[in-house]
Amino acid sequence: MSLDGLSPEEIEAKQQELLASVPDTDPIGNKALRDQLGTNWSEDLYWAIRNRLVERGVLETGRGRGGSIKRVPPPTPPQPQQEQVVPEQEGAVGAVAPPAGPDYTKEVDLYTPIATVLRNHWSKEQGFDNYLVEVTAKQGSRQTGGKWTRPDITAVGYKTFPYVPGRYLEVITFEVKPTNTTDVAAVYEALAHRRAATRAYVITHMPNDKRTDLSAVLDAICDESKKFGVGVIVADDPTNFDTWEVLLEADRFEPDPGRLNEFIAQQATPELKDQIVRWFK
Repeated sequence: MSLDGLSPEEIEAKQQELLASVPDTDPIGNKALRDQLGTNWSEDLYWAIRNRLVERGVLETGRGRGGSIKRVPPPTPPQPQQEQVVPEQEGAVGAVAPPAGPDYTKEVDLYTPIATVLRNHWSKEQGFDNYLVEVTAKQGSRQTGGKWTRPDITAVGYKTFPYVPGRYLEVITFEVKPTNTTDVAAVYEALAHRRAATRAYVITHMPNDKRTDLSAVLDAICDESKKFGVGVIVADDPTNFDTWEVLLEADRFEPDPGRLNEFIAQQATPELKDQIVRWFK
């Protein structure tokens, strides 16, 4: 979201208001911070101001359900420090217990709710200037280069940075798995997509009451993902971003331009391809 319509003074006032609600040292979950700011802050305004502070090095993002932020400490002379362990599911990150929802035993049933959250929440948390999210699994018999070259969901957008010239294209793929079919093979499917994308993720729906029983499976997925720079996201409730947890951030890669262009040509809808052209005219 742009901040058109707000004067520099109003933007500065909003930045200071948000910062006043961020603890001095501890992280705070995005949801908890939005709740503190109150109903006068729309979600779009929150992400626009928060991302502005992140881009300028005032705040930094962290892990946890729905993501978290903390203040960037001022530079100090090097000295021995004990690493602080931040709880990932309790307290500082504003974890919530969602109501019971659908079983989502079929992968196809997860595409729409996950794509909606990626579009309305995750992409804003990532700080894109412009972006589109499409379900790319449902393409019928159209030739897209083979089964494992067709991601379930694809996000395409670009970022700009205050101190780095130019626009940076991001093509991010998501391999979606329901609880009952989550296994390490998902990592290799995501890896196949990453050959022509900047980042690749595995997203699995895993309710809280299943996490303990499937902890060995999650550990194996994370161990294998680390080897290849694939990201891992676990969604307790696929419809609620505040219950999502990023276990591993995906590494960013620069794919071969020819492969990237071929991927967009084969996977994207005509509307998305036209939008990309307009972004970079």
